[in-house]
Amino acid sequence: MPKDLTSSNLDRQNILNNQYALSEIQKAVNLQGIIFEGKLVFLKEQVADFFEITIRTVENYISNYEMELAQNGYVVLRGKRLSEFKLNAKSMDVTEINFGNIKAPQLGIFDFRAFLNIAMLLVDSLRVF
Repeated sequence: MPKDLTSSNLDRQNILNNQYALSEIQKAVNLQGIIFEGKLVFLKEQVADFFEITIRTVENYISNYEMELAQNGYVVLRGKRLSEFKLNAKSMDVTEINFGNIKAPQLGIFDFRAFLNIAMLLVDSLRVF
């Protein structure tokens, strides 16, 4: 019987804790993100674009699964880390359109593990991978 990842936190964590699986999935998906602190990260807008959902839908999932996503690599940047992120993104030629609101006092980012976590939670997306 196939596992329903949208309803089983344990099954999601089993995948998210498997470094080999994460590496292979990341290679297969081949997403373009922003390198920050040595990791590939994504903005809400990039997550929404990839899954062909609205930013509001991403925000709802963040709100409903905030603790789980935070444990798996979703971080809200503020202060110095946010400034460093903006400088890093600017040096990578990330435009404001891809960057969200550049003047925001805080910015949420997903590392690949958190990106995959939200993918396993989504029931609103027609896109699967």
